[in-house]
Amino acid sequence: MENEEIKYMKAAVFDGKTLKIKEHSIPKIDEDQVLIKVKAVGICGTDLAIIDGTLPVQPPIIPGHEFSGEVVEIGKNVDDFWLNKRVTSEINTELDFNCYYCSKKMYTQCISRKALGIDKDGALAEYLATESYLLHEIPKEISFEQATFIEPLAAAYQTFEMMPIEEEDHFVAIFGMGKLGLLISQIVLNEGLYLIAIDGSEKKLELAKEFGAQHLINRNEYKNIPETIRELTNGVGADIVIDATGNPNVMNDLIDSCRARGKIHVKSTHGMNLKINITDLVVREIKIFTSRCGPFTKAIQALKSKKIEVDPLISAKYSLDDIKLAFENYKKERDHVKSIIIF
Repeated sequence: MENEEIKYMKAAVFDGKTLKIKEHSIPKIDEDQVLIKVKAVGICGTDLAIIDGTLPVQPPIIPGHEFSGEVVEIGKNVDDFWLNKRVTSEINTELDFNCYYCSKKMYTQCISRKALGIDKDGALAEYLATESYLLHEIPKEISFEQATFIEPLAAAYQTFEMMPIEEEDHFVAIFGMGKLGLLISQIVLNEGLYLIAIDGSEKKLELAKEFGAQHLINRNEYKNIPETIRELTNGVGADIVIDATGNPNVMNDLIDSCRARGKIHVKSTHGMNLKINITDLVVREIKIFTSRCGPFTKAIQALKSKKIEVDPLISAKYSLDDIKLAFENYKKERDHVKSIIIF
């Protein structure tokens, strides 16, 4: 397909106030880029934060970064291999490869980087342009819908790239059984650890149980969750406590649920400052970790081998025309895990 032949596409554009379906020019690619015909996009909490205004962006912008599609056009410097391939893409674009972070191969921290769907137009459109070095081929064993989980699953694996599991680690408490929490849960269970799953949705907790969680805590039924976790862990607290809620009010519960010299991993971003008990952290020598984007190759292999299941996490599917309804339902449905936009 040539851009000159089809000049416009349908896209979900955020104008700073609302998200609307509009006619938008198809992006023109440069010599190092590819044009992707989008097939499926997962709605992420980041997208919701953009629409709600808690994550500042420069409008107008097309959100969406958890996507899959097919390469329909390549720049002159791009290997012919990529033409017509089923692909997904890493989200940190426009890397300079010259800064301190790039020299250390910490590309996701590049000073010049821009994030798809956040700093530049993303995937909630019929077509997307991106650099060819960001591409990953989707194996035939993975559907376009399943492939929308590659980016968040890579982020789930990054949890343990930044915070390696140690020999003494046994009890893991995860706050939040949304998409990310349930992906991290499966990684934890694959490692043979004891999982304590915390959420306010019985349906999400049941999913965690189906994956193998040994203990479920419905936050609506327990007044003191940290105390319950200590009771389950011989009075000392969990070895690893992970926040996958996006709720700033949960941080002190994370601290209270963790054993001395244990580890807390803050996975979800809150978009606001927190008030936490620093003294308790210091006195009990608790280590805090954070992480964001992760290894796509590891995520793809896990999906291909069925080591990680994602089909049970798909709550709803919508067309791009129903994007407003998709976001409304995402916000109001307590049991919702992940919605996918199908093209």
